[in-house]
Amino acid sequence: MIKYAELGEVSYDDFSELKQERPELAEELLEQFGKGEWQDGLLYVYDDLASFARYELTEGWYVDNHLDKDDYNGAPNPLDYIDLEGLGDALYDTWDDSCHYLSDTNEVITSEYGW
Repeated sequence: MIKYAELGEVSYDDFSELKQERPELAEELLEQFGKGEWQDGLLYVYDDLASFARYELTEGWYVDNHLDKDDYNGAPNPLDYIDLEGLGDALYDTWDDSCHYLSDTNEVITSEYGW
């Protein structure tokens, strides 16, 4: 398990590791998707849609916009002014359900294999 506190993200090597750390969430995924190859791959869990949006801006879809900087030479950090909750909701409305899931506790889980 690797936790990236600043992004609200935790990565798990596989389902077994997730089940050890988060048994309730593991059970929810198993009930939702059943057993499969997805259990052998990396699983990422984000605290909420806003954390997922922040990840997408700094390391995901929007990484080419270079919003991953910590220092803008005295200029404000644009992430402080982006409605991450709104962006998270929009990403949820358009994401690929075959590899993204919003849990009952509003955490975002992504699978490298897909469900």
